[in-house]
Amino acid sequence: MKDAVSSSGRTFWRNTGKSLLLILLCAVLGTGLLLLSEFLPAGPMDKNLERSADIFKVTGKFPNLHTWCSSRLDNYSDAIMLTMAGNVSAEHPAEYAMLSYHPVMGELDPVQIFVKHYIEGVPYEEYEAYSRYWHGYGVIYRLLLQIMDYHRIRQLNAVLQTALVLLLCGLMFRSGRRGKGMILPLLISYGMLAPAVMWMNLEYSLGFYISMLAVLTALMLNRKGRLREKEYLVLLFAGICTAYWDVLTYPMAALGLPLAVIFCLEPEERIGKAVTRIIRLCYFWGLGYGLMWVLKWVIGTVLTGQNVFAEGISSFLLRTGSEAYGEAATALGTIRSNLAYFLNTPVSYLMLAYLLAMGILLVLRIRGNRQTGKAAGGTLVPFLIIACIPFVWCAVTKNHAGVHFWLASKGFIVSSMALMSGLALAAEGKERKP
Repeated sequence: MKDAVSSSGRTFWRNTGKSLLLILLCAVLGTGLLLLSEFLPAGPMDKNLERSADIFKVTGKFPNLHTWCSSRLDNYSDAIMLTMAGNVSAEHPAEYAMLSYHPVMGELDPVQIFVKHYIEGVPYEEYEAYSRYWHGYGVIYRLLLQIMDYHRIRQLNAVLQTALVLLLCGLMFRSGRRGKGMILPLLISYGMLAPAVMWMNLEYSLGFYISMLAVLTALMLNRKGRLREKEYLVLLFAGICTAYWDVLTYPMAALGLPLAVIFCLEPEERIGKAVTRIIRLCYFWGLGYGLMWVLKWVIGTVLTGQNVFAEGISSFLLRTGSEAYGEAATALGTIRSNLAYFLNTPVSYLMLAYLLAMGILLVLRIRGNRQTGKAAGGTLVPFLIIACIPFVWCAVTKNHAGVHFWLASKGFIVSSMALMSGLALAAEGKERKP
């Protein structure tokens, strides 16, 4: 027993050492990609941004796509992302890549600025730094804006996201009974997000691609029989990519979704080991996410000579604070508002029906059999822990999740996926060996 614990400890610290090296390499690579993207021609991007302006003029800051469910589009953030992507400088690549300038015009919001500049021809007054994030999405959007406008990017999003979900369903179907049991939970959870809304917002798409690609990686490793060995890398790179590509939308999806899939494919026999494993995997995700983010502040400060740490730390303190727009922000209030927004869709009834059906099956299976009930409870506990991740995130980031409830609420896809998958796995019992 002592030898096993000692071996496990050595493996953990060896993996930590590898992870630190990988994070550093990713930070260097990410910096290089941002610097190179500053040399892309601005002319084609400017033309495609001009063709995109009609969307913002017609729809405004926060239009609702549907009337029957939560479907707010965040054009405010998309306008910032697009104008920032179009603002390149081959003369000062390090400064522009690290400080991430976006245009400002007095008290106008980003959507109004976009319309003023590209439709009315009003020049930008000045630029403001937005340095606390990597803004790695700029690399992709600068490439796309060379050949397509916002309309076409939305259409591309629809195709890619649909194809990715179908691919995941196909891989789950080929992963045995446990994999097949995740297909309906995945489709229902995806439906909870209102797919058309996800297609039409660049900001929402970031967290979607990162979390779903992490799930895809876990499924492919499982097919090769290497998931248990490499699962920490799945979570590590999910954290790194979230810090690099995302801008604090719903990062818990990139943690909780691969965790739920991993525990479906490779469940744990004992609750204690399951809890330890969850903590360990969360550690690697947090290591990738937190350290990669801090390295942006370090590299930005070194390359520009400006204190990028100042904005990063002040933003961290603000977003985890207990005040929002001059009013008290409470953990319970934030959770309530986020959960209400997430559940405001008819697809919620499908989720509840599925949970009820699996609950009945579970009761029928364990009725009168104490040993079976104990085993089912042990199977379900890890998924209940994973389902709590978005609740913890809302409680910790009261300011951010409360103010941006239409963003942070999407993290509850983790709870829906974990609860449905875990209950289905517990209701069906152990997979019989051939």
